[in-house]
Amino acid sequence: MVLAIAAGSVPLVFPQTTNVTISRDVRLFTTMAALNAAGFDIEYGSQYHPVRAAARKYAGEVDADLIARLKDFYLSQKGDQSDEAQLPKYISLAVNLGDPPDFKPTMREESLPPDARAVVGFTDLMREFYEQAHIGRHWLELRADYDRAIAEVGPNLRDAILRSDAYLRMPLGTNVTRGLSIYLELAAPLNTVNVRSNQDSYAVIMGDSTNPKVDDIRHAYLHFQLDGLVTANVSRMQSVSTILDKAKKAGGVDPAYTSEFRVMATESLIRAIELHMDKVPAGRAHDTIDTFYRSGLLLTPYFYGAVDAYEKGNSPFRDEFSIIARNVRFTTEQTRFQETFSKISASQKSVERPEVPIPEPPPVKNPVADLLTEAEKAFNSGDMAKAEAAFLRVLSDFDRDNGAAEYGLGLIASKKGDSDQAKQYFDRVVRNDSVEAGMKTWSYIYRGRIADLECERERAVENYQQAIKVGEAIKVEADSQKAQAAALEGVQKPYGDACK
Repeated sequence: MVLAIAAGSVPLVFPQTTNVTISRDVRLFTTMAALNAAGFDIEYGSQYHPVRAAARKYAGEVDADLIARLKDFYLSQKGDQSDEAQLPKYISLAVNLGDPPDFKPTMREESLPPDARAVVGFTDLMREFYEQAHIGRHWLELRADYDRAIAEVGPNLRDAILRSDAYLRMPLGTNVTRGLSIYLELAAPLNTVNVRSNQDSYAVIMGDSTNPKVDDIRHAYLHFQLDGLVTANVSRMQSVSTILDKAKKAGGVDPAYTSEFRVMATESLIRAIELHMDKVPAGRAHDTIDTFYRSGLLLTPYFYGAVDAYEKGNSPFRDEFSIIARNVRFTTEQTRFQETFSKISASQKSVERPEVPIPEPPPVKNPVADLLTEAEKAFNSGDMAKAEAAFLRVLSDFDRDNGAAEYGLGLIASKKGDSDQAKQYFDRVVRNDSVEAGMKTWSYIYRGRIADLECERERAVENYQQAIKVGEAIKVEADSQKAQAAALEGVQKPYGDACK
């Protein structure tokens, strides 16, 4: 994926553009200018970028009543928090607004990220400020400053993204339906980086810096590329969530990492990848992994080893990750936790966050779970066509080894009388290590019944016996008791009367 440097919304410099851009944005500038007029300030005047210094002067063109209302709103929302803690909320609002002079939210208020929703009333004041401070005219005066700054920082950001793509073996054009926007905002405080995400839209907002935080941009880009991949495979690793529940109770654990299993898994993966990309020496890498682990990133050690194995192959990371996720073992991670977590010294507990802390976004929708639910409902209501389409989409678009989808398609093929197709799907289910025992038990039973109908009694009995063996692990469950009874009946007598 190639980074496109853009002025406004028009891509420049790189002829082959994609859905990753770096640009200036009048919404962000207006927000920062209005915030400065409202009293936001975390720097000494001598540190201001010339654009920020100019933006603060624009308040002189605004009537006193509006300035008073801006300050009242800002103080009422700030409460006893710091100025630093306010910036992410207003940045989140800005990237979810339309263009001036209306600045209308791009979605219904209830759909805005929670932090943006908390300050959505600021938009009315922004409209007034935009008009009274003549921001439209001043923006034209300042655009050259932004373009020069973007031209300076762009090559480093482009290099970081190209290196990330090369490491992940990403083909050009991946994620064409999603977007990552990088905004350079010169009116923001120096050296600040804010990362925002809402559904398929990602944004990184960075202030000016003599040493741009390229690693933070790379971290955000890896989230952009990997968030959906982890979400699609999170069910394969979910058993470790019980260990995460234990870690939450320990001191020194970052609640941002333990609030949701998916968040922890994604951050663990990205931290492990970054250590490999940066070629950190093994000794220092393991010390750093201990730090991450003690902060709550419980899968970092596992992913670090898995990524080491990935480097030795040639497949794209997206193709390999389903295998990596499937190989997460509860017993291994439980032993690791019991033997190492409490032994990591207190000095190793703090982890520097790669961006300004932000409130956790709402849980990302899990398209696999949604499709499986849709398919199950359709199947139970008798709409086989709809169920089949949903199961097939799980396999084609998200997880080609999803056992639940394979099992569902096997049932549908059986109902259609297509025994060859049914056998293929049930065969895949019993070979799939990530499939829950109940589905695997019934798949053996259905394989046995098909064999009986094909007059292959010996093969049928073998499948029934396998069903009994697998079902023993969950025999306390009601459905398993039914499965055991069906399997025992299959051992005792053939299914159907086709071979009598």
